Amino acid sequence: MTFDLGDSDLSRRVLLIEHDAADRRFLRNWLTSDGCEVFEALDMISGLGACTTYRPDLILLELRLPGMSGFEVIKRIKEVPRSRSIPVIFLSAAASTAEKVRGLDSGSVDFISKPFDPTELQARVRAALRTKYLQDLLERLAHIDGLTGLANRHALEEQARRIWDTCKRTNDPFSALFIDLDHFKQINDRYGHAAGDEVLRQSARMLRRTARSADFVARYGGEELVVLAPRCGLEGAIDLAERFRESFERTIVPCHESMITVTASLGVACATDFSADSPCDLLRRADRSVYAAKNAGRNQVWAWDWTIDAPVRPAASPPKSDKTPACASI
Repeated sequence: MTFDLGDSDLSRRVLLIEHDAADRRFLRNWLTSDGCEVFEALDMISGLGACTTYRPDLILLELRLPGMSGFEVIKRIKEVPRSRSIPVIFLSAAASTAEKVRGLDSGSVDFISKPFDPTELQARVRAALRTKYLQDLLERLAHIDGLTGLANRHALEEQARRIWDTCKRTNDPFSALFIDLDHFKQINDRYGHAAGDEVLRQSARMLRRTARSADFVARYGGEELVVLAPRCGLEGAIDLAERFRESFERTIVPCHESMITVTASLGVACATDFSADSPCDLLRRADRSVYAAKNAGRNQVWAWDWTIDAPVRPAASPPKSDKTPACASI
């Protein structure tokens, strides 16, 4: 895989933490002329606040702020998860070798000396922004399933923890839906793995179209997919699962002279008591529910019943026939 990274691709939000008005004016003029969006702060307090408010792509930090060393500022920046990955370039009129070493050891990516050379300034800023862009790109790719374009299992587990913490704080329900494509091995055996891959891709596209805007869709592994539904109670999650199930039935994947039709079994679980359980418990119950749906005949929705601590078929979701059309053994 190759990337054609031009400067037009870069996000250029730059935060200046600089107390000298003349230097700020110089930096702002040259950075804006190079296409940067510039935010300004005069000291550590306003600078740290700006990191949270503006989420810059790069910070230019004066080494010697009044009453506060730039080393202390970068330490605070790197202690906060949201700002930890933002690259920092130190600005200094007379930094010693020891200070430069200390700055790099503290997490800065570069030093720019005063008085500023405009060409060097712009080149160093562009280099730092390109590096940040590539780091962000690699991080995103590390969380994406290469086949379907959905989030992968690692991203799913991280997002489940985030949603869990948010719903716990706001006292909102949180539901998880496990989805297992029916007879997927038979698709691979009869039509080949390329056809199976296309079924997964088409299924992923359908889920993204059908899911709510707040839902998080991921590939758990193999033919298993997951939808995390924040602020969605059990009844709503069952309705959502049934909508998915019906959409799967309408999904048709052309393959040579055949048309592959798809069905899926779905398991639902909803968390309302966040003090006694964890995101892993929620996913485990949804997973057990989907296996109950498969064991009951597939192409149906089952949900976790807290009163009996086991999966059940919802009353509003009668069993469906596990259709196997003549054109496709699935």
